[in-house]
Formats: sequence, structure tokens, C-alpha cells
Amino acid sequence: MAIEPEASNERNKAAYEVPARGESLSEQVYRQLCGAVLSGTYAPDERISIRRIAEELRVSATPARESVLRLISEGVLQATDRNAIIVPSRTVEEIEEIFVIRRGLEGTLAETAASRLTAADLEFLSATQAAFLEAKRAQDFKRVLKYNSEFHFRIYRSAGLPVHLKIVEGLWLRIGPTLRYMYPILNGGGQDHGHHDDILECARARDGEQLKAAVISDLDTSEIALHMYIRQTAAEARRRKARLTV
Repeated sequence: MAIEPEASNERNKAAYEVPARGESLSEQVYRQLCGAVLSGTYAPDERISIRRIAEELRVSATPARESVLRLISEGVLQATDRNAIIVPSRTVEEIEEIFVIRRGLEGTLAETAASRLTAADLEFLSATQAAFLEAKRAQDFKRVLKYNSEFHFRIYRSAGLPVHLKIVEGLWLRIGPTLRYMYPILNGGGQDHGHHDDILECARARDGEQLKAAVISDLDTSEIALHMYIRQTAAEARRRKARLTV
């Protein structure tokens, strides 16, 4: 049974990807939820409704519940003491730990993939980068996040390191909802964030060492932007608290 989102539901169009053929219904729902998380559809601290997910994807509550529970077990979602399911906010310490691990694993994936990239891979990367820049100019940050993940994972999957890849996918899911605030900060600060061009150039040269360095440089910029977001959020919270005490 394939998932058929309602044509009139705008959130579905933006959030959920077309499922792959041959997958079980639960796997389809899970992968579509993962895509929604990676694209920043859900915000940190947002409450997740199994019923709403089932309605949006036009499935029963069972595969929606199974997928949500799977994401809870993977640390992507969180069940609260009040039986609510939320997208957890990430602390500074969590973000720092995630990026330390990402640098190591994604650097290795990039370096290993360099010599294995095909002409089709390079063509895909070039087209995805063009779509990424177009979405960035339009300030359509959900599409930006979508193309960003597609760009990186096309390289990583070429490495042929499935254990590395699985761990990296989990880390991206953990931080995906917070990443929705990264590009507005980069745009607002006038930063070019042109690391994808460097990555693409190194990929075309099939230079593993330089491709690894370009990917790590991209991660460094992302982490800086997320720290800026957390500082801004903390400052806003202090201002709200101060107004309430006046």
C-alpha cells in the first residue's frame, strides 16, 4: 500500500517525500518522517501528533505510531512525563558533541568517497547545488535543508561505509530541527556559505584529502551558526523574563 498525501494539503507537499516502491507501509512512513525532520518541517519543542501524521499521510494510526516510537528510540523525538511527544531542543553541549562526531565520520566518508564518485554522481551534485542556491536566494529554507542533505549524502553513500553512514544519518536527524534556524542566520550575517562549491570542486578533482577538508570546513560554519542561534534564543528568553518581572 502506497502513501498518498492529499493534494490539497500544503504542509504535505513541503514536508513529505515520495515513498520508495517495495517498502512496507511502516518503513514508508518512517522515511517520510525522517525527510520531514531533515527539512526542518518540525521546530524544536514542537509537539508531535500521531493522529495528525496519520491524517496527513492518509494511513492508519498504527504505522504512524510505529514510526514515531522508532524515532523516539533513536533519540530524534522525545516522550515527556505527560505522555506528550516533542521534538527536543538541543543544548550547546549536545551540539558540540554531535559536531565532533560528525567531523570525524563525515570527513572519513568524504575522503573515502572521492575516488569512487561517478560521472552521474558529479552531475547530480552539480544540479543539486544549483537547486540549493536557487532555494537559498528565495529564502526557502526548508528546500535549502532538503537540497543540503541530498548533496552531502550523495557523497557519503558513495563511500561504501554503511556503519559510518547509519550513524551519520542518526546525527543529522537529531540536529535537523535546529538546522532550520541556521540559514536565516547565515543570510542575515551576509555570509556566503559557499562551501558546497569547494566541496564540488574537490569532488570533481577526486581529491580525497581536500574533499575531507572542505566538508569539515562546511561543518565548522554550520556549528558557528547554530551557536549564534542558541545565544540569540537565550537572549530573547532573558528579555521576555525581564518584561514579565517589570
